[in-house]
Amino acid sequence: MAAARFGGPPARRRALPAAVAALLLWLLGAPGPAGAEEVFTSQAAAANATASTWIPAPSNPAAVCIVDTGVDPNPDTTNVIARLAVDGGDPGDVDTIGHHGTLMAMIASAPYNGWGMVGAAPSVKVVSVRAKRPGESGFYFSDVLKAVQLCSKARLAFNIKVISLSLGGRGTLDVATETLLEDAIDSARSAAMNVVAAAGNHPGPADWPASYAPVLAVAASDKTGSRCTFSASGPQVDLFAPGCPQDVALPDGRAAWASGTSESTAFVAAALGQLRGLRPELGVEQVEDWFRTAAAPGAEGLVVDVDAALRAAGVGVPSADGSGPSLTPSSVQQAPTVSPSAPGSSQIDAAPAVRINGVTAPSSGNQNGSEDPRNRAAPLPRPVVRKRHLRHGMLQLTFVNRPAKAWTRIQSYSRHGRGAFPTADPPRLIKSDRTRTHVSGTMSQMSIMYVDPSAKRSASPVLVIRP
Repeated sequence: MAAARFGGPPARRRALPAAVAALLLWLLGAPGPAGAEEVFTSQAAAANATASTWIPAPSNPAAVCIVDTGVDPNPDTTNVIARLAVDGGDPGDVDTIGHHGTLMAMIASAPYNGWGMVGAAPSVKVVSVRAKRPGESGFYFSDVLKAVQLCSKARLAFNIKVISLSLGGRGTLDVATETLLEDAIDSARSAAMNVVAAAGNHPGPADWPASYAPVLAVAASDKTGSRCTFSASGPQVDLFAPGCPQDVALPDGRAAWASGTSESTAFVAAALGQLRGLRPELGVEQVEDWFRTAAAPGAEGLVVDVDAALRAAGVGVPSADGSGPSLTPSSVQQAPTVSPSAPGSSQIDAAPAVRINGVTAPSSGNQNGSEDPRNRAAPLPRPVVRKRHLRHGMLQLTFVNRPAKAWTRIQSYSRHGRGAFPTADPPRLIKSDRTRTHVSGTMSQMSIMYVDPSAKRSASPVLVIRP
C-alpha cells in the first residue's frame, strides 16, 4: 500500500530542491590537479578537526550513507564502497554541472593522497545512494523515501551508521507523504543510524526534513563560528558547522571553494561516522549528545568542535602510521568566498565564465559577476612575504602589505612523536612587519593571515607556507 502511494504520475509528486546544489565553485588559477590538495582545510581548522582528520581507521570502520545525486569515481572517492540508485539505473552523478553528490563524498572522506582535497574523516567509508533522477531539476520526496529505505536495508552489509541528507525543501507535504518519510527516519534511528540533514540556504527556520525533531539539523557557519548570512537558523538547528566557505576540489582535482549547508552536513555526518566507528558500542542519541555537549557556544547556536567531541567520548587522537604530509615547498592562494544562489535552485549556474580579480569562476548571475556585498565583509588582503630567510632553524619573514592596526596570526603544524601526522601548534599574534619563528624538522605547514583585533574587518585569506 505504501509503495502505491508513491507510484502515481509525476505531476502528483512534489519536487524537493537540493539545499545547496546551487553553490558556485570558484576555481584557483595556479594549482593543477597534482597540487590542489591542502593538508589542513579551512573547515577542519574551524571545526577543530585538524588532528582527528588523521585518526586511522578501526578494523571495522563505519560508513556514511550519502543520499544525493550519485557519485562519480575519482581518486578522492576511493572510500566510496558502494554506489546504489533508487531507480536501479547507473549510480553515477547525474548533476553534470555541479557534481553535487561527488562533492559531498569528497568532503566527507577524501583520503590524503596528494590529489584533490582531504575530507573530514578519511577513516570513514561512504555508501552513495542516487536519489535524483536524470534530467530532473530536483529531488522527489518519494525518491528520498526510497533512498532512506535503501540505506536501512544496506546497513548491515556495509556497517552504515549515519545517513546524510544534503537536501531539503520548504513546501508543504501531504500528511501521508510526510508520515511515511518520518516513519522511515524513525526506523533508521531505531536501527542505530543517525540521520543528518541540511538546514537550508535561506534565513529563517530550517527546511524539512532537517526540521523533523529526530533529525540532526546542520546549519552553516563561518570560520569564527558566526552564522553564514545565507544559512537557516533557529531552535530547529542542532549544530552549526563550517560552510562559508569550505576548501574543496572539483572532480578533476582542481582546487575550489564552496559554500552552503550541504557542505556543513557532509562534514558533520563524516565526523559522526568516525565516532560511531571508533566507539561502536555508543548509540545514536549518545553520539549526538557528545557532539552537542562538546560544541562551542555561538551567537545563534552550538558550533561543532570535532576533537572535543571525540575526546569527551573517550577517544584519543593517536599517532598514525606513515610518513605524514609532504614537505614540498608551495603556497596556496585562496579565492573569494561565494554565497549560494537563490533558494530553490538545484544546479550551479551554467553561464559562461567571467574574470574577477584574475580568478576564473562561473558567473553568479549578478551583472558584474561578483557576490552580493551584503553577504560578507571585505576581508583584509592576503599576506605578501617580501623576504623569507631560514638560518640555524630560525625562519625570518618580512611582510610588505600588513594593513594599519592589523595583526599577523601565525600557526604552525608539526608532527609530534614518531610517525605522527601533524597537529596544530598554538597560534602566535605578531604586531609588526617582521617576525622570527623557530622551525623544527617536524614542521609541515605554516598558516599565516591578517586579523583585525577590533573585528571591524574580516580576516584575510590564508597564506600557506611549507618548508
